[in-house]
Amino acid sequence: MQQNNYLEIWKPLLALLLATSLAGCSLFRNPEPVVVTQVEYVTQVIPIQPRPRSVNMLNVHFYAVTKENIDEFIERFERDNGSLTFFAISVPDYENISLNMGELRRYIESQSAVILYYEDNIKPKE
Repeated sequence: MQQNNYLEIWKPLLALLLATSLAGCSLFRNPEPVVVTQVEYVTQVIPIQPRPRSVNMLNVHFYAVTKENIDEFIERFERDNGSLTFFAISVPDYENISLNMGELRRYIESQSAVILYYEDNIKPKE
């Protein structure tokens, strides 16, 4: 009988303990914090570099020397420049130099077009 009496006293306390443990103590919790998401658009500021200094080409003199004018050329050249040194190039090689210069020009112009494209796309839109 006394054992039943203890159960009668402890039943409500056990029920309360069981209810709070199953509820995870949600009765005593603070409310969940509210997360606020804010979107900020940031535009990149990429400084545009100044253009490189333009190319300053130096003059180069070519002399056409043949069997007929070689003696006159040697006298004039030694008088104007001092010593005489020959660098010979064939006509097809001279044509190749001209084609190579055209290829360099094409490459530089295409690189300039690519740079202008990127500069135009980096600038801030109004």
